[in-house]
Amino acid sequence: MKRLRRLGWLVLAGLLCLPAYGQAWREEALARIEQYRKGTLRVRVLDTEGRPVPGAGVHARMIRHAFGFGTAVNFGLVMGSGYNPTYRALLEDLTGDGRSFNRATPENALKWPSWESEWPISNRRKIDVINWLRAKGYDIRGHTLLWPDWQWLPGDLEDNRNDPAYIRDRIREHVFALAEHRDIRGKLAAWDVVNEPAHLTALRDVFQSWPDYEVGEDLYTEVFNWAREADSTARLFVNEYNIINNYANEQSTRNYYKAIINRLLARGAPLGGIGIQGHLSAPLPSMTQVEAALDEMAVFGLPLAITEYDVRGVSEEAEAAYLEDFLTLIFSHPAVESFVMWGFWDGAHWRDNAPLFRTDWSLKPSGEVFLDLVFDRWWTDTTGVTDAEGVWEMRGFLGDYDLEVQAGEATGATTFRLASHDDTTVVEIVLPRVLSRERGAETPDRWMHVEAVAPNPFRDGTWLRYRLERPATVSLAVYDLLGRRVYALHADRPAGRHQVRIDGARWPAGLYLYHLQAGTERITGRLVKTH
Repeated sequence: MKRLRRLGWLVLAGLLCLPAYGQAWREEALARIEQYRKGTLRVRVLDTEGRPVPGAGVHARMIRHAFGFGTAVNFGLVMGSGYNPTYRALLEDLTGDGRSFNRATPENALKWPSWESEWPISNRRKIDVINWLRAKGYDIRGHTLLWPDWQWLPGDLEDNRNDPAYIRDRIREHVFALAEHRDIRGKLAAWDVVNEPAHLTALRDVFQSWPDYEVGEDLYTEVFNWAREADSTARLFVNEYNIINNYANEQSTRNYYKAIINRLLARGAPLGGIGIQGHLSAPLPSMTQVEAALDEMAVFGLPLAITEYDVRGVSEEAEAAYLEDFLTLIFSHPAVESFVMWGFWDGAHWRDNAPLFRTDWSLKPSGEVFLDLVFDRWWTDTTGVTDAEGVWEMRGFLGDYDLEVQAGEATGATTFRLASHDDTTVVEIVLPRVLSRERGAETPDRWMHVEAVAPNPFRDGTWLRYRLERPATVSLAVYDLLGRRVYALHADRPAGRHQVRIDGARWPAGLYLYHLQAGTERITGRLVKTH
């Protein structure tokens, strides 16, 4: 039924004189999605003697996309005086089965005047919202450290427009005050460091004759360097609009944006990605034009991010048809890493036209498209059975997964990341006990069993769950690859199931080994810490 409705939207879109897209781009895009957004998983199931276990049931269930699908977030609706329980609940559970976005951009909360005036909520509450979103599995994109126009800067900067030294010092102080803040540093996956520099030239003009700079745009290189010094973990972006919209008439904007990027890279700025806003208005660009713009910006070899998507000037049905095409194209483009809509609800949207929900919280046609693509067609939840060698393979969308295995009454579970579209990801599961080949009955091997380590990979910490069949003194140690112990636990435990929280928030990203020991029983496994 959904596919029939989408066909109707496509037909209506044509009647409404949207660009004619044809099918060649779509066929190529679908092939690229298969190539770049999927990977091969090989599961190998063994018993405790290292022998393959044929006929084991395997269930691989995706829990998070590797590609970023996100939204701008109004912090006041999450934890402010404008608190909206429906808004917050959908950030937790968009699909009705516990899945939601995995990227979030504070819409206004981290902009310079908002931070200094503690608007729309206190800065302490803003940090609470960031922590809450991260606990729900969101990567946070900071927006923005510098918006270089007087109307988006504190008033004292324009008052001192003839004093470049004053302005430079104020910018530097702000970058460090925010990006290096003890409760923000290390928690943001990315920062929009400079926003809309191809359009907003007030600060460029101030520094055009500054003796320390060859050109006014060299201010931006310093801002990037300050941002990297303030937070070495966040990926640093430049961000701009009208790179896609009104494609034929915006070549000059793209040219200047590319010149700014070239200047940043030539001067060694730590530029980690290129933001493309995506506020689109009728007449909407064709997919051929969108692809051409993406290709043009991809020449730098940096990740591209669609940072602020919305559409106006067309019907809801045409908007849905366009979103399906647009998402299909950008998801297929190997340079694009994420898609963030600029709000998901009409009741909190700068254009009163968000992609997903109307003011009364009814789902729009474009909302149906988004949920269908992101959480159905581009989602992997599949089962299989190991072959005679104890192996099962599948192709799945890149992301984080839960994996469960069962052979008879023996079960095993783990989490893993399907991260590569080129290399096969191999996951090995050792079942704590298997069916005896001679008697067809269960034969115990160990009296201590690790049942799960989840999440793994992890960002802040993970849980190790194990079972003892008799009381024991248990020791748990975690080591980095240089052999340095980074975690230790020693405790008496009764028989039964137990779980240990391993806090790795301060560990560097990388591979770690854990050793769980009780008496002569010893189990070793791997942990993976991500950024």
